[in-house]
Amino acid sequence: MTWELVRSGHLVRSLRLAPFATGAVAVAAFLAVRRGDPHDVVGDLRVLGLLLALGSGYVLDDGAAVTLQASPYSLARRLWLRIGCAAAVVVPLWSAVLAWFLPSAPGGDRWALGLGLTVELAAALFVIWALAAWGRRHGFEHPGIVTTPALLALLLVASSIPQAPMLVGPGVQWTQAHLRWSGILVGATGVLVAGMRDPAARWRSADHHRRRARQRG
Repeated sequence: MTWELVRSGHLVRSLRLAPFATGAVAVAAFLAVRRGDPHDVVGDLRVLGLLLALGSGYVLDDGAAVTLQASPYSLARRLWLRIGCAAAVVVPLWSAVLAWFLPSAPGGDRWALGLGLTVELAAALFVIWALAAWGRRHGFEHPGIVTTPALLALLLVASSIPQAPMLVGPGVQWTQAHLRWSGILVGATGVLVAGMRDPAARWRSADHHRRRARQRG
C-alpha cells in the first residue's frame, strides 16, 4: 500500500508543498546573499536549519484525515510516511548546506560543528513533528500553523536561559549544550511516538479489560 501511494502520486499531492518550496527558496536566497562571505559558519547554519525546520512543520497537515482514519492503514504508519517524505527533502538539502559551509570552519572543529548542528536541526524537527502529531490526534486537520510560533518561542526560551545555554558557539560549553539538545531530541521522539498512537486504541484497551472483567465475574 505504501508503494502504491508513492507510485500513484497520491502521497505527494496530499502534502502541503508550499512550505517546502518557500523554505527551499529562502535557503537559496540566503546562500546567494552569503556567497563568498562565510564569516559566521555556526550562525549561518543555524539560520538555514531553522528555515528547513519551519518548512517541514506542515508535513503532517492532512485535509483527507477524516476519510483516511477509517482505513486499515494505521495512523502511525501514515504519519511516519509523511515524515519520511519530509526527511527525503531535508536530508539532501542539509547535506549540501554542510558541504558548502563546513570547509570554511577551522579544521579541528568541522566534525564537531557538523554533528552538533545536525543534532540541533533534528531536535527542532522532532519537536515540531511531535506538536503536529498531537494536534492531529486532537482533531486538527492543519496543525502545522501552530508549529512555527511554537518553535520560535522555544528557541527564544532556549537562548535566554543563562544557567543552561543552548545556543552557543564553539568552545568549552559546546558539548554540554548539545547533550541538552540530544535530550530534547530523545524526549521529542518519545512524545511523537505517543502522539502517533491511534486515539481509539485506549478505548479498545478499556473495552478489552471490561470484557475480561465480565468473563471473570
